[in-house]
Amino acid sequence: MRTRILNSKFLILNFALVASAACRDAVPASVHAQSEAARVAASNEPAAPAGGHAGPPLLKTLRLARATHTKPMEPEPSRGSNMEREPFRRANIVGAEIDAAAEGLPPHRSVDLTWGTVDGGWVLEDGYRFRGKRFTDSTKALGRATVGADGRLAAHFTIPEDFGGVHAITVSDAGVPLAQGGIEVTQTFELHPSEGPIGTPIELRVTGFGWRTMESTWVVNWDNHEVGYVSATDTRGTAVARFRASGPVGDHEIKVYTGYMGQSYLNHEQAPNAYLPRPRFVFRVTPGTVAAGGHAETYPAQKVPAPDAGAAGARLSVTPVQGPVQTRAVLTGGGFPAHASVSLVWGTQAGSRVSGNGFAPQEHELAKLVVGADGRLNAPLTIPDDLGGMHTLSVRSGGKTLARASFAIETSVVSISPTSGPAGTPVTIHLKGVGWTDVDNIYVATYDNAYMGYACGFNSQGDVIVNFTAAGSPGMHLIDFYPGIYQGPGTDQQLYRLPQLTYADDHPGNKIPALRFAFEVTSSRKN
Repeated sequence: MRTRILNSKFLILNFALVASAACRDAVPASVHAQSEAARVAASNEPAAPAGGHAGPPLLKTLRLARATHTKPMEPEPSRGSNMEREPFRRANIVGAEIDAAAEGLPPHRSVDLTWGTVDGGWVLEDGYRFRGKRFTDSTKALGRATVGADGRLAAHFTIPEDFGGVHAITVSDAGVPLAQGGIEVTQTFELHPSEGPIGTPIELRVTGFGWRTMESTWVVNWDNHEVGYVSATDTRGTAVARFRASGPVGDHEIKVYTGYMGQSYLNHEQAPNAYLPRPRFVFRVTPGTVAAGGHAETYPAQKVPAPDAGAAGARLSVTPVQGPVQTRAVLTGGGFPAHASVSLVWGTQAGSRVSGNGFAPQEHELAKLVVGADGRLNAPLTIPDDLGGMHTLSVRSGGKTLARASFAIETSVVSISPTSGPAGTPVTIHLKGVGWTDVDNIYVATYDNAYMGYACGFNSQGDVIVNFTAAGSPGMHLIDFYPGIYQGPGTDQQLYRLPQLTYADDHPGNKIPALRFAFEVTSSRKN
């Protein structure tokens, strides 16, 4: 594990190292500028004259060290972890307290400390096209401090919850940089709980994941089988991976590897990012069981667009605004022409990404309605059996849209059948409301925490049927369906058709839940 605090004279070397390891990652221009300025200041090299004039003032060195007057932070390792405890006492992790010192500054000045970082995350174009990641350099305020009469600065700050990797810390007076140093934030991993019966929900809580590709993604292996990948792109390096305990009673190995393509990089000691941590945990499965069957985790609230009006004064709303297919909803509105006959039109998508025929928006009429004498509408509505995700409900008269609202269809579990039988039993899982965008049109399956494959719902208009064969020794076996990314750019990082364990925190677009199933393998039939 690499754990360092970087004074300014080391910045240019370290930024170059990280940029090289990142394999084509773009480093913000200001990072290069800041690190070069810091290098010149630390080495006392004269600035190169431009046009016969003296260059900009040299920056002083900002010395950074873990604060000695506070209790060292230390993540609590899970039972059986072989992570070394001492490096975390010294590591620069989120929440660690840092002392900053500099000399030769203007006395009695009130100065600002700023934290160099980036803003950005996943990119979803037009609400459905996945376009990877995008970041721009930025800064965040750490606080203010006062320079002493002798030109010395002694300041203190806490490493903010942010991406891991190298960050520049700059001391400025009224926007003019005076001193600079650098600090490298490393990752932490905590597993909770450390034991429980089969089906126990497990959380791997992480901080300090980097924004650069090679420092952004880890992969969880359970008993040497890949479960899925861990990311924290939209959450500034902090996220929670969620999976379930599986297998027989006893100890089970959990190894967390780096793997920027979403697959475990096994010979990591020889990797360009060998300095990153790869923690190991042990989870003990205790006696107990889980109920056979299936369910969707609690659905988070979706980002439903606000209703819009096409005619002056008209308004439309639907209650509730999200739910599975066949949800009984109520449509209400006002400001419509009195006694007008109007159409209620459902908006969706239809087509396929792989057939060659493409896809396009599609609309069909759900009902004819008559506006009341007071210009109001009030009508029951059953949500159609359709794709998951966002749909429009439009009130039209003579081809003119008077008002529009939106409804989000949730993915739902219809059944798993049967729920028990001997090894070799054919099993069917049936889903409704699977989506159509690049980030919600698939679910990626694991069987006993081992990658199984993926299922797509676009071509079948959200109706998904998965057939497989029960396997394993007698007892309960877990099938988990995770959100994933179907497709995207073919360059750099490609996390496609793989289980995303940080789906609840970091999935691109609207958040969708995992689907959980259990099947009981019984003893073989007797002849």
